[in-house]
Amino acid sequence: MTLPETKSREPKQARSRQSFEKTIEAALALLEERGNDEFTLADVSARSGVSIGSIYARFEGKEDLVSVAHGRKMDDIDAVSNHLFGALPSHAEDGLEAVVREAMDATIELLRRYADILRPFMLRATNDETVSQRGAASHAVHAGNFAAVLRKWTGAYLGQDEIDWCFNVSYSVIARRLGLGSTMEGSGKLEWPEISEKLTGMVTSYLMASIQEPSSKA
Repeated sequence: MTLPETKSREPKQARSRQSFEKTIEAALALLEERGNDEFTLADVSARSGVSIGSIYARFEGKEDLVSVAHGRKMDDIDAVSNHLFGALPSHAEDGLEAVVREAMDATIELLRRYADILRPFMLRATNDETVSQRGAASHAVHAGNFAAVLRKWTGAYLGQDEIDWCFNVSYSVIARRLGLGSTMEGSGKLEWPEISEKLTGMVTSYLMASIQEPSSKA
């Protein structure tokens, strides 16, 4: 996927780069604290200690700053996702359910860890193409990591369409519980171990049924 380019100008000098990074960090902090993007560059300036003039010297405006901050955070989340899923031990010998539980617990951990910053970005994505496309790319990274864990199971071939369906449904349930997307209020009262258990059972049953279905038609 080709992502839209931002108009920011990253400085090369150490002092200017420090101000550049402080500006991004301040924008991310405001997004996380407020749960939305309803702040001004004056708020960013006050939070970062970087003058308005210096901010405008590096960013076209607030929209550009938020896009850069979003891209930076998505890069961080992608790196953590790669590490988190890549470090999972393989329990393929324990059966499909054990492998699914590994992937599910890692998905829950990742989304819970970054829920406060994902919330305002998901809200913004409905009207911001740059944020929407970069978010979709990050979602694809997570989906790929989820699929890679499930493919550790060697009991049978798991279809990509089936794996994608399992990931998207599980992701939606977890995101809704965390209040990500169109509302800031999470839904449901189940605790996370129960959510993991139910989603693991659902995904395992669905995948097993998708494996058995072809032979049953023979």
